[in-house]
Parts: sequence; structure tokens; C-alpha cells
Amino acid sequence: MKFIAVVSLFLAFAYASVKADEVDDAKEMLRGLASDCKAKEGASDDDVDGFVNDVPPKTRTEKCLVACMQEQFGVSNGKTFQVEGFLELSKVLMKGDDSKMETAKEIADDCKAMANDDRCELAVDILNCLKDSAEKHGIELKH
Repeated sequence: MKFIAVVSLFLAFAYASVKADEVDDAKEMLRGLASDCKAKEGASDDDVDGFVNDVPPKTRTEKCLVACMQEQFGVSNGKTFQVEGFLELSKVLMKGDDSKMETAKEIADDCKAMANDDRCELAVDILNCLKDSAEKHGIELKH
């Protein structure tokens, strides 16, 4: 089961490594982590729920919420995808699983060129790249 897809596929990729009974706890943790970004981006509870429940971001606010979360986790600096941040987060989420980390490195390599001057559109670009790359590596994700 996936960890979550909208926060960024890097978190959805992690969902594959958690048990079903941990999903609700993970979602609650994400709601808590999203509180600062919710306030910063002017997002609603519904925006946060969509983020936590794997609803692809469509509105500007939803995209900016994802951007803020990616920045908070070090996956984006608002201009480019951050390979090192993605790998550091992956290391924590994959709990030292070498084969999953190898896949994470390959996914990061596929997305290393992601860049956009619009941080909110960059968030969507990163989501899409990570999703496409994960699927290329045999990881099927909903988003």
C-alpha cells in the first residue's frame, strides 16, 4: 500500500513500505505536518484532505500547498527538484532497505532536471515526474 501520492510521489513511493494499519497514522501525521503550509498558502481543510487522500492538485492553492510540503521536506527549493533532499527523505522512509533505496536513486536521477520558475507548477511537474518514473520501475501509484 502506498504512503501517499499527492504530497509528492516521493511520499507515495514510501506508502509501498507501510502496513495497512499504519496508513491512518501516516495520514494524521501528514495533516499535522501540513498545518504550517495550510496557513502559509491559505489552504482549506478540504485542500489538506485532498492532499492527504491522494487527490491530484488542480487549483492554484492545492498546487501551492503541495509546493510548500515539498519545500518543507527538502524535495524542492521552489525552483528545482532537490535530489539530495529526496534521497534523504527516502532513506528515512525506506528504513535502510537497500533495494528500495536503489530504486529511489534511479527515480531521483530520472527527475533531477525538473525546474520551473513557478514553484506551484514545479510541484505538479515533480509529482508527475516521480509518478512516471516510479511506474517505469514497476511501482504503480494512483496519482
